[in-house]
Amino acid sequence: MRTVAIRAKHARRRWADQALAAVSLALGAALSACHTPKGSEWLPYGREIEALNRHLEEQFRAGNLLGVADVYADDAMLLDERGTRVAGRQEIDEYWSGIEDPVDWKLEIRSIYGSDSLAYELGRSHLTTRRDGVLQTSVVDFLVLWRREPSREWRIVLDAYWPREEP
Repeated sequence: MRTVAIRAKHARRRWADQALAAVSLALGAALSACHTPKGSEWLPYGREIEALNRHLEEQFRAGNLLGVADVYADDAMLLDERGTRVAGRQEIDEYWSGIEDPVDWKLEIRSIYGSDSLAYELGRSHLTTRRDGVLQTSVVDFLVLWRREPSREWRIVLDAYWPREEP
């Protein structure tokens, strides 16, 4: 029985790795010509996504973790460094509301590629929580796929992160 569970776990991890690789390749090919300049030179959609990053940080600092989750689409998927997959509104809400004692979150945007309807962002996250009175900061690199909804609001449809690579 344990062997079956281990095989299933490895199959899920392989699936998550393959899904992330496929999405990354497809996005890179489809959007490579659509690079958004940094900072004040960003196109309007880049500035909108930057503003949403600041909104996410503010919601986290305020302890409004469902406010963070609300920026995700109902059909969103989150993949962590272990290949664990969180998908759909309920699981996304549970993931974010499960964080205990949020303190600070800083999202560094490295680049944004895309168009006015679909974009992806590459960056680095510094997320700080307090555990047993001690501050703990997780630093990871991330890829976020944003989709503009019919309401014209941007929503996260894929959030993948992995340990930061040392320079």
